[in-house]
Amino acid sequence: MSKYTNNMFESIKEALSKKSSVENSSYKDILKLEIGNTYVVRLVPNIENPERTLFHYYNHIWKSVMTNQLVSTLCPTTYGERCPIDEYRSKVYQTKDEAKIKEINPIRRDEKWLANVYVIKDPTNPENQGQVKILRFGKQIYNIIQEAMSGDDAEEFGARIFDLFDKGCNLRIKVDENQGGYANYTTSKFMSPSALEGAPDVDEIYSSCKNLESLQEHKSYEEIQKLLKVHFLGEEEAPVVNNYDLEDEEETYVAPIKATKVSSEDEDHDDVTSTKDAQIEDILKDL
Repeated sequence: MSKYTNNMFESIKEALSKKSSVENSSYKDILKLEIGNTYVVRLVPNIENPERTLFHYYNHIWKSVMTNQLVSTLCPTTYGERCPIDEYRSKVYQTKDEAKIKEINPIRRDEKWLANVYVIKDPTNPENQGQVKILRFGKQIYNIIQEAMSGDDAEEFGARIFDLFDKGCNLRIKVDENQGGYANYTTSKFMSPSALEGAPDVDEIYSSCKNLESLQEHKSYEEIQKLLKVHFLGEEEAPVVNNYDLEDEEETYVAPIKATKVSSEDEDHDDVTSTKDAQIEDILKDL
């Protein structure tokens, strides 16, 4: 008699559905920042593993020669491991052949950080207020946080930037537009100490924090090497892969984009949701 039953099938189907829901919701937890708006958040510490309060990572991004869509993969140097893409680029640079070096320019290497934040003000999506979301940011916001933690502003702020009580300090994120049309965060700053509005349950805030490392799949050396060979060098038949998997940049997934380099002043532009094809095409401009 078969041990496989319809009830087992329903359980399997339900479990699969739940898994998909969790995966899809991960990127929806990223706070969307739009040019011309100001957001207010409080950084939330990881009380179980304080050293994991911020997740620092590197991503490789380029346009697939097989699908004409953006492909993104976590760089293994994030975890101190060898990266086949970095090694390939290094070998090309060592040739000093300008033509070959120009060919690898479309591969962009992004440096980003993730942090759990309690959202106090979100003019873009007010329903996020009073919830824990994930803030993804680049060097500009990182420098502001670093200055508050251990730089010139440490005496004024220091540990207060992670304090959820009345001595804690909010981070006001002001998204300006620079001359290139991209987001600029340099006028963002920490504010004077204040209690969180509505006196939320702090324990509930802590328990609502997301696993920051789970947002990026940690692929093996061989898997990334395969991505490089297929989607950049075009050496093998293309398998089904995930495209550039940042939910708030979904417009960039399918639009044909000229893959060129991003200037240093535009490093943080990909934290902003694009709404026009012209803006999408500018994402990889001037590399």
